[in-house]
Amino acid sequence: MSKKSRNFKEGGIYHITHRGHNHQFILADDIDKAIFLDKLKKILSEHSGHLLYYVLMNNHYHILLEMQTTPIDQIMHRLNTGYGRYYSHKHQTSGAVFENRYQAQEVDGLKYLHAVIKYMILNPARAGLNEKMTEYRWSAHLDLAQKRPVYVNNQRLFEILGGTPEKGRLVYQELIQSAHKDPKSKLNPREYHFKRKINILENLLATYLQSLSNPATIDQIQSGKRTPAIVKIRQDFARTTRAQGYSVSEIAAVLKVSPRSVRYWCTGTVENNS
Repeated sequence: MSKKSRNFKEGGIYHITHRGHNHQFILADDIDKAIFLDKLKKILSEHSGHLLYYVLMNNHYHILLEMQTTPIDQIMHRLNTGYGRYYSHKHQTSGAVFENRYQAQEVDGLKYLHAVIKYMILNPARAGLNEKMTEYRWSAHLDLAQKRPVYVNNQRLFEILGGTPEKGRLVYQELIQSAHKDPKSKLNPREYHFKRKINILENLLATYLQSLSNPATIDQIQSGKRTPAIVKIRQDFARTTRAQGYSVSEIAAVLKVSPRSVRYWCTGTVENNS
């Protein structure tokens, strides 16, 4: 069945997200993230379009693009194909790098644009990648705060936000201040470190599943299915990671099972705390 075409329009602003296949870390380190951005920058230098904002996570990315004469689907095809080849060569993998199609949502209106930018700003802190949202390296914020248009077309972004670059910068600063006040953006140290552990465990789970002769997907493992094969994978992963020092609650959060189940798999009992 052919994929349904998407109606991108010139002058439209699109919030685009794409996740690694089976939740794997497709942007695992700084080199991966830098190469991804360099490829996007090169594509936009050869075609028309403005990168207005971005944030790169470990297993997915968010980019905010304003379409000019080059259709978004052409830009995205070049980006995902080019980065996919790099990733497969570097990591010696075959098969899909990205999960299905990328998601592209038109951002129609300033209020919606403000919400999308705030969401992207807060993403790394909410995922436990960085305790202070404004210090995360792989976000457009540092480019804008340091007034260095390395990847983002900051002048165009500020024009959209405020009509002029000067007014737009003030609007952006107000968005940052508003995001700081958002209680969801503030993680206490315990929650922050817990989320970091979950992030690492998800990557370990993706790697473990790839090593199996009959691999399941992360969605299947987390779905609550109780087939013998799925249960055995959960049990083996729980025992392995528990032996590596991860807590019962951390393992349970990744497998989406109860701590009681993890404790029983690892010790044969349901007593004691994690």
